[in-house]
Amino acid sequence: MSDHVFTLSNGLKLGYAEYGDPRGEVVFYFHGWPSSRLQGSLFDAPAKARRLRLICPDRPGIGFSDQQDGRTLHDWTDTLQELAAQVGADNWHVLAWSGGGPYALATALYLPKRTLSVNIVCGAPPLKFLGDREMFWIYRLMIQFRRFLPTVLKAVLKLGARIARGKPDRFPLTLLMKMLGEEDRRVLLQPGVFEVVSAATLGALDQPAANVIADADIYLNEWGFEVSQITQPVHFWHGKQDKNIAWTYTKRLASLIPSSTTHWSEIDGHYSLPITHAEAVLDQIRPIRAGSGVTPTSDADGLMTKLLKSIQR
Repeated sequence: MSDHVFTLSNGLKLGYAEYGDPRGEVVFYFHGWPSSRLQGSLFDAPAKARRLRLICPDRPGIGFSDQQDGRTLHDWTDTLQELAAQVGADNWHVLAWSGGGPYALATALYLPKRTLSVNIVCGAPPLKFLGDREMFWIYRLMIQFRRFLPTVLKAVLKLGARIARGKPDRFPLTLLMKMLGEEDRRVLLQPGVFEVVSAATLGALDQPAANVIADADIYLNEWGFEVSQITQPVHFWHGKQDKNIAWTYTKRLASLIPSSTTHWSEIDGHYSLPITHAEAVLDQIRPIRAGSGVTPTSDADGLMTKLLKSIQR
């Protein structure tokens, strides 16, 4: 991993991390909420094996990046183009997890000629349009705090930072782990995984609570564009055991985008799908080269079926 910070044309600093192959084809990775650039390290090894250069920016107000007051999803595309110039990328692929999803869709809409592919794993939905009834109950509670008790929400986020520093096999994290699906618990208890998720989360929660709330407001407000206008192919991946963001959100969102493809897993959740199936997701970005001994496939449903069969053996 290598961390970098540079100054944008608006005078604000943007931080990012690099993983994978430094000479590879560029993939911009958009992290979840609350999270940071460090989340991208979970894809380091499979990205390197596929000759992909993973560029993982901190969103404004998160990690090494300065806060940008009043920003919108459209503003992100300006930031991304400056980041692309900084890393020497004329075009790129996009990979997003959870809260990074709306940013990936904005990129697909506003920068279609430079965006080669878009993959969104367990993506966040337009809550203003689809509502929050199918979100994790903790998220729904925080949304209510944001609307009616913002001071309480700040306290909750500070408490979240303390909890994130704990151990997954000790209270109170044991209680939170029980709320997740079986595959999520299994994956988070693998060596090193929880440590990365925790460090990435603290990259956000260690910042002023107002910054984390401003990042969340993007999901609560109007996105400012119609997803049906997206012509770029978008691959959606979602586990049907996702307790954080229900897979039904992705089903409805994908139905609005004519060029979308969906990849479902019957057994995976919010954490297990992107981590367990990182290789399959990255293969969709860049199929394994001919002569490698592995046959590429363009059959999205067949790809996930093969994965599930290999897990269930």
